[in-house]
Amino acid sequence: LRIAYFGVLGRGWKASELRLKSWDDLQKLWYVLLKEKNMLMTQRQMLQAQNMMFPNPERIPKVRRSMCRIKHVLTERAIEEPDPRRSAEMKRMVNAM
Repeated sequence: LRIAYFGVLGRGWKASELRLKSWDDLQKLWYVLLKEKNMLMTQRQMLQAQNMMFPNPERIPKVRRSMCRIKHVLTERAIEEPDPRRSAEMKRMVNAM
């Protein structure tokens, strides 16, 4: 069993950091993380097919947790929105993610 090496890793996003970002920035970050998650899952599958061990398997849960935190922060904002129509639209957008 061989181990592939892909370099230095970052950390997940904290909810307190995400609360400082704009709605648009959070949506962009969500899609960046979605692409990263898909890339990691593909990489893991390809390495498993070659009987190689996926390096740093904790990366996938970090990405998933960050994505979950983004949805949580966006949901908080949707709930706090005073305009009921805008709040409903924001909730629909979050649920579609």
